Amino acid sequence: MKIIDLPFNKLIGINISADKDYLLSLDDKTDYTNHLGTVHASALFSLAEATSGHFLIINFPKFGSELIPVVRQVEVKYKKPANGRINSTATLIDNTIEEIQEQLITRKRAFLKLKIELFDINKINVMTGEFNWFVTVLSTGI
Repeated sequence: MKIIDLPFNKLIGINISADKDYLLSLDDKTDYTNHLGTVHASALFSLAEATSGHFLIINFPKFGSELIPVVRQVEVKYKKPANGRINSTATLIDNTIEEIQEQLITRKRAFLKLKIELFDINKINVMTGEFNWFVTVLSTGI
């Protein structure tokens, strides 16, 4: 599955970033603006949430469709007004990919935290978020 193929993400136009330093992007469209003419907070949040899901998909490919992630808690900070194309990054907090894979193999579940950062066209950090996920694996075939 590709995160950009989810119906909501398609609806709002989330794409794989063309810039290799980032994961996903949201185009520069007036459809995403708020009453101030900057990118709406909900559009930024949607990109951040999609980025966290994309991170899970690309970092745990061996589990495929057996991997079931559910967002449990999110904390975000909007740092600057966002303008233009927005790009995203994701990093794991407190664990490594290997530690989480081991938990998924042995316990069939894991809790993890991701730091998501969004950047405007000038590479200015416009939003930071911490996404806490519960992840489980459906079968024992792994």
